[in-house]
Amino acid sequence: MKKNLKKILLFVCVGIVFTGLLAGCNQPAQGPVNPNLQVDNQDNKEELVICMGTRPPGEFDPRKRWGLYSQSQIIHDTLLTRTPDLEIIGDLAESYFVSEDALTWTFHLREDYKFSNGEAVTIEDVKFTYEMLKEDGIHWDLTFLEEIEVKDQQTLVFHLSEPRSTFVAQLTEIVILPSNHYDDNYSENPIGSGPYKLVQWDKGQQAIFEVNPYYAGNEPHFKKFTLLFLDENAALAAAKNGTVDMIYVLPEFADEQIPGWKLYSYESNDVRGVSLPTQKSGSGTTPDGYPIGNDVTADIAIRRALNMGLNRQAIVDTVLNGHGKKAYSLVDKMPWWNEATIIEDNQVAAAQQLLQDAGWVDDDNDGIREKNGLKAECSLYHPSADVIRTNIAIVVAEQAKNLGININLVGSNWDEMKTKMHSNPLLFAGGRHHPHQFYRMHHPDLAGIAYNNIVYMNNPVVTEYMEQAMHASTQEEANENWKLAQWNGVTGASALGDAPFAWLIRLDHLYMGNSRINVGHQPIHTHGHEWSLLANISEWTWDASEK
Repeated sequence: MKKNLKKILLFVCVGIVFTGLLAGCNQPAQGPVNPNLQVDNQDNKEELVICMGTRPPGEFDPRKRWGLYSQSQIIHDTLLTRTPDLEIIGDLAESYFVSEDALTWTFHLREDYKFSNGEAVTIEDVKFTYEMLKEDGIHWDLTFLEEIEVKDQQTLVFHLSEPRSTFVAQLTEIVILPSNHYDDNYSENPIGSGPYKLVQWDKGQQAIFEVNPYYAGNEPHFKKFTLLFLDENAALAAAKNGTVDMIYVLPEFADEQIPGWKLYSYESNDVRGVSLPTQKSGSGTTPDGYPIGNDVTADIAIRRALNMGLNRQAIVDTVLNGHGKKAYSLVDKMPWWNEATIIEDNQVAAAQQLLQDAGWVDDDNDGIREKNGLKAECSLYHPSADVIRTNIAIVVAEQAKNLGININLVGSNWDEMKTKMHSNPLLFAGGRHHPHQFYRMHHPDLAGIAYNNIVYMNNPVVTEYMEQAMHASTQEEANENWKLAQWNGVTGASALGDAPFAWLIRLDHLYMGNSRINVGHQPIHTHGHEWSLLANISEWTWDASEK
C-alpha cells in the first residue's frame, strides 16, 4: 500500500509541477521582471536573487500581520530580539527591567538608531507604534497595556493592567514605525531602521532591498537582494536556468542536483495536523454566521482513535520524503512543551477497540463504523493549492479507512474554508516561538474569532491553566502551567486529553541555494517557511573558497 500511495502522491506533484512550469512560461507576471538575469559565481558576490514564496505576509505593515513570522527585522527593528538559541536580548532597547509583579516594564533605548531616511528613531515612535496597534487590535492583542509613560527621551515605561507572560514575545515581533510617516499607504513605502531598506516593490512580482546606510548594526555583506515572488515549482525552474541564488523547495524535489548548489535543511516546529471540531452540530453559529459543530468529531472516541491510530512516520516518509519529524502537539520542542504528551501512534488495533468500546461498530460490513445510526464519516478540507497539505490529506484519508472511519477529501481555498472550519475537519498548521498561539487555539473566549479556537474547545481545567500561564509573573511559572494545560495526568488539550487536533508532522524547512552562501546560525524555524531563513539575512556571507 505504501508504494502505491507514494506513486499517487508523486503523480499529484508532477502534475502540479508541469502546470506550474507552463504557467511560469505563459504568464510573465509570475516570473522575474528581468527573466534574462543570470546569477554568476564571482568570488566576492554582494547581491542575491532569492525566492521564498509567492508574497510577503502583511506587506511590510504590522497592522497587516507583518512581524508575525520572524521576517520583521529585515527592514525594521524591534525593542527586543531573539538569538539563534531563542534567548531574548535587547535590540532598540539597550536594556530593560521588569518589576517583581510583572506590571511595569522599563526600557532604556539606544541613542544611535536611525530610520532609512536618516531621521532618528525616537521614543515617540515607539509610543506611537504600540498605541496604534493597541487601538487597531486586529492582529496584536495589547488590551492589557494600560499606559505608556515617557520618563525621558531614552526611558520608556509600559504599565500593564495585569501580568502577561507572552508580552515578551510581542516585544520581539512588533516593529517600530516612524510616527511622522506612517499612514494607510505605509506598505507602499515602508521606512524602518533595520539592516535593509525596500527600494522597489512590484506587487506579485518582486521586492528589491538594499542596505540601509543608517543601520546601527554591523553592515551586511550582501548589499542588495531581490526577492522574487514565485511558487515553488516556478522557483525550481528558475534555479535550474540560473536566475536565482536561493529558493525554498518542496520535499519531493529536495534530492534535485544543481551544479554548484546544495540543500539547506533546518528543523522546525512548523506543524501540520487535522482540526477536529469538539461540539455537536447545531451548536449555533460563529460571530460571522458560520455553522458550529460536527456530530462525528464531537465524539472524543473518534478524536482519540485518529490520534493513536494514524501512522505519523508513514506521512513523514511518503509526503515529506523523510524530511521532517513526527509531531504530537502545537508546541513540540519549545520550552513550554510537555513531553508527556508524546503518544505511541500507529496503534490500529487499539484504536479499533477504542471505537468498538465507544459504540462505533460496522454492522453492515461496508467498512464504515456506525453509532446510533450515524456513520463514522466526515469531510476533510484542505487548500488545494498547497501540495504538502493536499498530500497529507490523501494519506490521512487512506489510513483512516483502517480504523473504520471514512474521510471525504475536499480541495478548497481559504475563503471557503473559513466558513467550514468550525463544522468540519481542516488540514491546519501552526508553530511559533512563543505559546500565545496555543492560548488562542484553545481558549473558549476566542472561539470563532478569525482562526482562533476553530474547534470550539471548552475545557474549564485547561482554560484555568492557560489563564495562570498567561498571567504568571515569571516565565518559569508560565511554562509550568502551559505544560499542565497540555496534560496534567487527567485531562488537557493534547492527544491524551480532549484531542481537539490530531497533530501529525513537523516539516524540515528545505532550501536549495548556491553552496557558497553561508546563512549563519539558524534557530529552529517556525511556521511561515518563506521568511524563516531570511530572518538573519544581514548576517549571511559569501564563502569564496566553497565550490
